[in-house]
Formats: sequence, C-alpha cells, structure tokens
Amino acid sequence: MPRFDFIGNRRTWFIVSIVVLVVALGGFFLRGLNLGIDFTGGMTYNVTFGKPVTVAQVRAVLDKQHLTDAVVQLVGTESGKTSKSVLIETPSLKESARYALQNALQSDIGKYQIQGLNKVTGTFSGELVRAGILAVLIASLAIVLYMMIRFDLRFALTGVAAIFYDAIVTLGLVALIHFQVSQNIVVAVLIIIGYSLNDRIIIFDRIRENMRLRKRGESLAELTNRSLNQTLARSIITAVVVVAAMLALLIFGGTSTQDLSAAILIGVVFGAYSSILFASPLWYIWVEGVEQAQSSRRTPAKAGR
Repeated sequence: MPRFDFIGNRRTWFIVSIVVLVVALGGFFLRGLNLGIDFTGGMTYNVTFGKPVTVAQVRAVLDKQHLTDAVVQLVGTESGKTSKSVLIETPSLKESARYALQNALQSDIGKYQIQGLNKVTGTFSGELVRAGILAVLIASLAIVLYMMIRFDLRFALTGVAAIFYDAIVTLGLVALIHFQVSQNIVVAVLIIIGYSLNDRIIIFDRIRENMRLRKRGESLAELTNRSLNQTLARSIITAVVVVAAMLALLIFGGTSTQDLSAAILIGVVFGAYSSILFASPLWYIWVEGVEQAQSSRRTPAKAGR
C-alpha cells in the first residue's frame, strides 16, 4: 500500500485547487459560455446530400455565410468522417439568409434534400435552462440527504462542496476552450456529479470505517492518510478507465458526441482530483478543528480537579 502524505501537503493541494478554480472562473467571465441553440433558440436542418460529405465541406459553406457559430453533425455514419445525412444547427435566420444558405450548399457541395426543418424557440430554450439548473439543485439536495443519512453532516457538506467545485471547473474549462454548451453538456454535468459522488462515498466510507477501528494514539491526519492510500488505487484505476473511454469517444466518435465526451473527460479528471486532494483534506480540517475544540474544553476541567 502506498504511503503518500496527502494531509501533510494539504496547503499545496488547496493552492492548486484555487488556481484551477480561478482559471475556470476566468473562462466564465472572459469568454462566457458558448450557448448553443438549445439555450438561445435557432434552426435545425436535417439535410440529405446526394453523395457522402465531410464536416469540413459543410463548415466551409457555413463560414462563407458568416455562420461561424453553427454546429455540423454527421448522422448515420460508421466511420465518423463522411455521411450523406447531416444535421446543421444555426441561429435564427431571416428568410433571405435561409435561401442564401440553401443555395450555397447546393452550389458548393451538390444536390440535397431537406428532410426536416425545426425551429427552437426562446421559450423552449428558457425552459431547458431552468430544467438543467433544477436538475443540478435536486441532485445536490438528494446527495446531501443521502450522505447525511449514510454518514453525517460533515461528510455531506464537504462532499457537496467538492461536487460544486467539479461542476464549476468543468463548465469554466468548457467555456475557456469555447465548446458549445448544449443539452449534452447538461447531461455531462449530471454524469460528473454521479461519478464524483460514487468516488467520494468510497473514500468517505473507508474513513468512517477506520474511525471506528481507530488505533490508539493514531492522529486524525494519519487516519485520513491511511484511508486515502487504501482507496487510491481504486480511484485512479476507475478514473483511467473512464478517461480512456472518453478519449476514444472524443477521437473516433465524431462531432455529435465531441462536446459530451470532452466535458465528461474534464469532469472525471478533476472529480478524481477533488475526491482525494480537496474533499478529504477539507473534511479533515473541519473534524480536526472540532476535535481540538473538544480537547481544549476537557483540559481545563482536568486541571481544576
């Protein structure tokens, strides 16, 4: 079993955590979230061309029409590189702009048919934003209640603090690299919350078990370090497996799953980090402070006798 002194180096980890958080918040304030039409409203075109096309070909046409924020996804492709069916998402366009786009697609790429044309309204996008926020809040409340029942309030609050850290860092870095925020990102955040919760429960359960079997004279720092080292291999292996799967999906999965896999990849990396190097040291500081306060209250009583 490894013997890393996680608690002894907690100040270093907290500094690293703060730096990462500042960078993520910088992504929010400097670049902002690149909201897709799921949130801002727009048009979706389900187009079938007469020949297989690439994302680059369609993207070139959109760029000429000054639709740089549009999204292009290949549909029904096995290779992930070419397909006859393409899903195009654009901001809301005037009728003249729509005709200009359709003419440009035919002249630059070839004949095609529009199989479906849908308009995403601002009302729908507003409902989606509220639903996403509500889902995160409900999930967080359920986590607090579950961890209070299974563990105690200190485990619950430190665990939820780390989960919010994971969500903020993930969304901030998504904003920084300017990935478009769609329904997939909301799904990714909920997946990250579930992953982080599972990882934290494993670690906290080991800490609680070791607290019950605490060795005589063992400090809380030694106990926490022992618990983290006992679960370290499991946390790393799980994270590596998920990261490998997301990398494969990011590289070979095509554009339709790119934002989802990238967000999960970021969230899992920082979820594993925060479980070991943020949530557990945060719990240690809280509990150590309580133990020291209890010890200082008992000492004067003994001296008075």
